[in-house]
Amino acid sequence: MGMLDRYKKKGGFYQLLQLLETSPTAKREQFLTLIAGENPVWEEALRKRILTIARVYSWDGQYLVEIFSRVQPMTLAYALHGNPQEQIDSLLSCLPPISKRKITDLMAEAAPTPAEKGTSISKMLTEVRGFVGQGIIRLEKVDPELHVPENIEEILNTTAFSMSTTPLTADSDVAKKDMKPNIVGDNDGTPSTAQSQEADFLRRKVNQLSSEVNALKHENTVLKDKLAQIKKIA
Repeated sequence: MGMLDRYKKKGGFYQLLQLLETSPTAKREQFLTLIAGENPVWEEALRKRILTIARVYSWDGQYLVEIFSRVQPMTLAYALHGNPQEQIDSLLSCLPPISKRKITDLMAEAAPTPAEKGTSISKMLTEVRGFVGQGIIRLEKVDPELHVPENIEEILNTTAFSMSTTPLTADSDVAKKDMKPNIVGDNDGTPSTAQSQEADFLRRKVNQLSSEVNALKHENTVLKDKLAQIKKIA
């Protein structure tokens, strides 16, 4: 069973995307590397659709006001804390004066740690994904590159299958013809074709199992981090 198999059913891509978005950058890149080793098509599709706070901040004010007015004021204040003042003023300009003053006052009083700021950003991204799911934010209009088609798992699986069954090139055919036949009894110390295929299969299996173990370790670490953050906030 491949690492991605559990996510290839309907809704799995979205689930994996949210896991990546709520993971620290270093762990996210590690996870994407594992995915690329198993299925480059999925890795590319995931990478281009990962929602980051910088991407959200780049959206037009008419969409930002929908987000900022719905998230908890303290969450927004912590997420913006420490950012360049020019950026803060630009982002909050979409809000009514009273709402903007409330956020700036909270920012002036707050002193979040890097971990608390990171937690607030992660919470904002989770909420934005929720707004997307509810139809409040329509990515096909706001940011088309991030839009996830309803049948994306089927599209990616078909694409990956087509790539894996691409016919051999002419050079590959020539090389195949030039290979020495595997004659019984003619053993010069070189592994037979069957032995080589078996060795390759075992290597692939070991790599696959290793990827699954790393993925499970990653998910376990993410869950532990979230639990620690929840306990800290509580």
